[in-house]
Amino acid sequence: MSSYYISSLIDIIHYLSDSLVQCDSSTRIAELFGEEFDDVDFEMAMCCFEATHRLAFRQELVNIPIDQYEELSLEEFMETYLDLEEQKDPLFVAQRFRMFEEALTRAIADEQTGADEF
Repeated sequence: MSSYYISSLIDIIHYLSDSLVQCDSSTRIAELFGEEFDDVDFEMAMCCFEATHRLAFRQELVNIPIDQYEELSLEEFMETYLDLEEQKDPLFVAQRFRMFEEALTRAIADEQTGADEF
């Protein structure tokens, strides 16, 4: 896996967390999450990465619960789930941002449901 792509994802995570999350290629996905950065932020980072590089994370990732890959380091995650074939579909970026919008909508709904239960 190109260290350029791993560095790029790390830079995106730093930017999206306002530099509050410090990580490197050996950081486990689970170690990213806290008050400053959560699974939705990670999805946003992946979406930004895909749009920046016109590379997609494998479609199967959508159906895999995060707890099945949260013990992977960022480098292992990229090696396992990044498809290095350049995306040429003109709708690729729009589709990726739509996927993120749907994930964000679900997260907000889940949060509201959880708040209603207390």
